[in-house]
Amino acid sequence: MIPSNSYKQHSSRSLFITGTDTGVGKTVLTAAICCALQRQGKQVGVFKPVETGVNPQQKERSDGGRLGQLVSSTALRDPIDLYCYPLPLAPLACARQTGLAIDPEKILQRLNNISQKRDITLIEGAGGLLTPLTPSFAILDLILLLQVPCLVVGQTDLGAVNHTLLTLRTLQQTGIPVPAVVMNEPSSAKNLPMAALQRTSSLELIQEFAKVPVIGPLGYEETIESDWQKGIRQLANHAEIQRLIRLLE
Repeated sequence: MIPSNSYKQHSSRSLFITGTDTGVGKTVLTAAICCALQRQGKQVGVFKPVETGVNPQQKERSDGGRLGQLVSSTALRDPIDLYCYPLPLAPLACARQTGLAIDPEKILQRLNNISQKRDITLIEGAGGLLTPLTPSFAILDLILLLQVPCLVVGQTDLGAVNHTLLTLRTLQQTGIPVPAVVMNEPSSAKNLPMAALQRTSSLELIQEFAKVPVIGPLGYEETIESDWQKGIRQLANHAEIQRLIRLLE
């Protein structure tokens, strides 16, 4: 583990996007931020250092592949991913299965190469903060190594309060700046009264205890399922995404 007092801001402007869990909407949010910043004329880099469950014959449908399609200038289009594993397992389990170990220093080098040509680089994590990449190095350690602030993404369903506040406390105790928390609404059971009450109460408690700006909730964008890029462009127009962009300025 990297000691927390080693944290210093990365020389180039970058932002790490982590989640309270897997499947909470990190890729969708990263893409929406990318589109919103591009509309302001920014040169945006996107970087997905580690991804699992990638079909080698359909890499364009992976998280990294979809993010790469959003980069506006082909002249600035670098490889978005670094470690791609076909099995849908945790990164360390994939590394052990394949024999391809993750080298954090290579991730840092790739970030430096990408960020040199961009106004801002968005780095999407894998899973949550304590997801191990090596036996002694987790996503949290990667954020410290990259020396970048971290945006937290979570969902408003039951359990959100604990997951979100645990993630925030870990980042804050480690000295990593957190510009905001972004809350997504899950697509399932959205019309059931009790589910709606759970989401509302979760959001209120997170707003009360987070001690950082809370963005959202962002409603589920159905267009993303049928036309991913169109759905992302629509989400980029959301008032809460625009508020987030202002916070990042």
